[in-house]
Amino acid sequence: PPPITTTTTAAAATDTMPPRIHWQDIQQNTFTRWMNDEIRMRGFRVENLQTDLKNGLILINLMEIISGKKLGKYNKNPVIMPQKIENLNIALAFIKKEGLKLVNVGAEDIASGNLRIILGLVWTIILRYEINRNGDDDLLKWIQSKIPEYGITNFTKNWNNGCALNGLINALRPDLCKDHKSLDKKKKLDNARRGIDTADKEMGVDPLVLPEEMTHKRVDKQAMMTYLAQFRNLKPTSDAYRVRAWGKGLNKCIQDMKAPFFVQKPNDAKGQIEVKVLDQDGKQVACDIQKESGSSYEKLACSYVPKKAGTYKVHITLDGKHVPGSVFTVTIEADLSIGGEGKVFCFFSTTSGNLKQRSDIQNTKTLLTSKKVHLRKDFVPWIPVDLMDREDREAVFQKAGTRKLPIVIIDDKYLGDYDTLLALEESDKLDVMLKLDQAELVSEAEHKERLKKYNASGDSMP
Repeated sequence: PPPITTTTTAAAATDTMPPRIHWQDIQQNTFTRWMNDEIRMRGFRVENLQTDLKNGLILINLMEIISGKKLGKYNKNPVIMPQKIENLNIALAFIKKEGLKLVNVGAEDIASGNLRIILGLVWTIILRYEINRNGDDDLLKWIQSKIPEYGITNFTKNWNNGCALNGLINALRPDLCKDHKSLDKKKKLDNARRGIDTADKEMGVDPLVLPEEMTHKRVDKQAMMTYLAQFRNLKPTSDAYRVRAWGKGLNKCIQDMKAPFFVQKPNDAKGQIEVKVLDQDGKQVACDIQKESGSSYEKLACSYVPKKAGTYKVHITLDGKHVPGSVFTVTIEADLSIGGEGKVFCFFSTTSGNLKQRSDIQNTKTLLTSKKVHLRKDFVPWIPVDLMDREDREAVFQKAGTRKLPIVIIDDKYLGDYDTLLALEESDKLDVMLKLDQAELVSEAEHKERLKKYNASGDSMP
């Protein structure tokens, strides 16, 4: 796949001037690539490690994939912060149950994008499920036993010139890199690039570290350990295994709406990509495919429109061989869900300049408060859409079918705005819609205490 963007400059193309990369950039890029290598089995992809974990879905799916266990019930359509925090707490509780020690790692840290905490968490997971996968925690000794002639004592400077990497490849595959002992140590970038490319193409070792990163004088130890551990846990080596596929169209979409996904193949991978989408009845669904070309890869932008709700199957093959994750099982929902089952959501704006809208928002709050909605055990604070992430905000508007505020959603169904609520109240139908006779309430004192856990945007506070 194309490299994750870093602060690398054009100087990275030469051996004479080191690229301007911070060790944290290297670590973040490597951990992102490692995570993508795992979650591709379900068609997911991380673009930004700092922000893409905040709703908990990536972390939950990652843990299910690498542990082989199910995490149970969680919010599959989180759009508001309490739902995201709940998902993250489910993932963190599972990680602790697996015996991993987490120090000062909270759901709020991940949701707020605390990069230091996130990198520490991902490293803990990598250490357990990649580096110590076979119960042997001494990766250095294993490497030393394979290439004793290189005198390896660390995971940083010993690898800067690329020679040791080529030596390790030769130790595991004597037919490769036979000339590793005669490589020019001054041509470190060439050596590293050759080794990384060879390991990728011939041994199934994913290029979690780039040549510019490996040869950097401040190459990150944890990044190198993550990369080198793959040599002890070799994966399939077919060209099909090097193909990546990701996007919503491979995991969950909505009926009658475009289901997009992408397929990416290295240019040197031989064979033709074939995509086939089957609906819940096993009938083939038309799939639009647009081809894009890059310097080192071929990318297909694909999409289909599911006409029925149900479970779809997406087959992606390279010359008849399934790529990682294929056959993908896709859930097609009849309607967009924002996780509001059994709840009352009220969305408003803190910046509206419309006098009627401001009045409607206040009147809606007053009406719902008179119905003691705020005292429900499953209470969700009044939610300001202007303080939500754009993607989540658009999901709310899509669910309602309008951008007119306030938006009231009951039991994951759009009820209407204040005028609608008022009409229902006057016809004695609102209490039934709110299911007041089924609601379990807390006291006013308990409610005021729990409000302290939320900030002005309705986000959960640590």
